Amino acid sequence: MSDFIVRNWGNLASVAGLLFSILAFVFAKRASTAAREARDAAMRQSLGEDMHGASRFAQEIVTYLRDDKSEMALLRIGDLMNQASFILARWETRLSEKSRNNLVDGAAELRYMHGALTKGVRGALGETKKARLAKAAQRVSSMFNEERGTAAKAAELGDN
Repeated sequence: MSDFIVRNWGNLASVAGLLFSILAFVFAKRASTAAREARDAAMRQSLGEDMHGASRFAQEIVTYLRDDKSEMALLRIGDLMNQASFILARWETRLSEKSRNNLVDGAAELRYMHGALTKGVRGALGETKKARLAKAAQRVSSMFNEERGTAAKAAELGDN
């Protein structure tokens, strides 16, 4: 047996090296898959956090309008417009078409609200205008809450 090993040492070392190379390849492939899955999970979590912040801003707008704090509502509308633009730009490739459309529609509602409140801060807002703003704010809040739920669901299920 030892004579066999001595004569074929080079061949045996080559076979052992091949086996170790195959094992290293398999483990590297698994590590690459695990790293990709971890990155995707972190991205889904980050999208959820962005949507949570936007949802919170939207709810604050509803509250400020209800409490007749137009200047604070205007400030939060500006913040939420910026947040919506950021989310659309950052997550465009990961958002479904429905989510992108919701965010675009929400941004349009916010622009309307911003324009109406900017005029209203300079002069008194009529009751009809206040009611329209409150409805628009509630639609925006609902939309961001829906998108927050969609992002949370994707994070929980591991979807992209």
